[in-house]
Amino acid sequence: MKKRVLAIVFIIIFYIINPSESRTVVESGCIKDRRLYAINYDWWKKFNDPYLNDYICKTVQNNHSLKSATLKTKESSQSIKKQMANEFPTFSLLGNYARIKTPSADLNGVDFESTGTDAFALPLFMSYEADIFLKNHDKTKSEKKKAMAAEYEEKALYISIVSDMAATYFNIVKLDKLIDTEKKIAEARKEIFELTKERNKSGLASTYDVTDTDKQHTISMISVNDLEKQRSILLHKLAVYTGESAENAKCLRRISYDKLTYNGKIPECLSSEIVIYRPDIMKAEADLQRAKIDIRVARKDFLPTVPVIGAVGYTALELGRLFNWDSTLGLISAGFLQNIFSGGRKIANLKIKKLQYEQLFENYKQADLQAIQEINDSLCMIKFDTKKDEENKRKYKLEEKNFKLINERYKEGITSYLQMTQYRENLLSLERDKAESKIQKFVDYISLYKAVGGKL
Repeated sequence: MKKRVLAIVFIIIFYIINPSESRTVVESGCIKDRRLYAINYDWWKKFNDPYLNDYICKTVQNNHSLKSATLKTKESSQSIKKQMANEFPTFSLLGNYARIKTPSADLNGVDFESTGTDAFALPLFMSYEADIFLKNHDKTKSEKKKAMAAEYEEKALYISIVSDMAATYFNIVKLDKLIDTEKKIAEARKEIFELTKERNKSGLASTYDVTDTDKQHTISMISVNDLEKQRSILLHKLAVYTGESAENAKCLRRISYDKLTYNGKIPECLSSEIVIYRPDIMKAEADLQRAKIDIRVARKDFLPTVPVIGAVGYTALELGRLFNWDSTLGLISAGFLQNIFSGGRKIANLKIKKLQYEQLFENYKQADLQAIQEINDSLCMIKFDTKKDEENKRKYKLEEKNFKLINERYKEGITSYLQMTQYRENLLSLERDKAESKIQKFVDYISLYKAVGGKL
């Protein structure tokens, strides 16, 4: 029974000392801790993309900007302990040794010989500012609010960087599809160019038609080159987000465009109260609370301070008698100190704190309005881009049916191979539009996720 109690006590102490580390577990090779809870990792799983999930975990673990934000949060936690130390007395142990020598002297015919004496002292000093008016305690509260604001700022940065990384990843998937489609378009246009040249030799096509088809083929090749350049740049960016070397950018894996889906449900409207869950709004609230405490501290600076000083220890002329009871000494002193005139410094400090509070309050109201705007903008983009994506799908299906009919007409000899190739080029162009609208819709989802602070 005693061993079990000791084990429970040890676990509780370990949780108190290492709260973040003790909550860390491993799930599918990815560290799942408070950082993944902060970004709502479960929402990202709705895309059913193992590569995306892996990149999110790598970003959370390896991104240097996020590591810096985490260190800043830990620094704020230590600042609380540093300020809290001012609420307790300080003790200092001082060991002294002195050698006292008196000169020889002749006083009224009496000779005094030179003497030497050793003096030893080992006092323990104590100093304490009695926090009668809770000034130091309020300063500790202020540091706690500062640390809370740092945590919200860290969470906001995690959501922002993970969102940007995911948007970059989706754009890479889109570019994979666009490059593949554009290459097929280039092949189709090359065939059209070759067929047009043959028709020109037979007098069925003009020189202008030959030049124009050659130009269209060249445009496709330029588009392929531009798209590959964009993909390379985004791959380098993705490597930086995930903490990978730029040399490994080409090896970064991703899902096929055709397999990319979203199994969740995006709400058509959201309550304006959801903005209170945004980390930047919560940080603004913490800053306001801290500013209010700082005003209270500035007012209390007008009150007197109550210093308490104490000393206890040993002093003796011989080292062997240093720790005897009759060699002890003790001192305790208490008083108060009131500044009468400080050149208006305290009044100016109080006004500064009030003005800082008003500035933070205005910033808070502005941030609240911007948050609502971002949510409404995201919902608006989702609404119209979803409609555009559905129309592109519908248009593609209709063109696909037409192409099947053209293909049947070609088999029956009614339509030429050139006409069929031109229809195939049109179908590929619609496939390109469909790919762009689908990825844009997913990027809009990410924008909404970011706007609501990950609470989807």
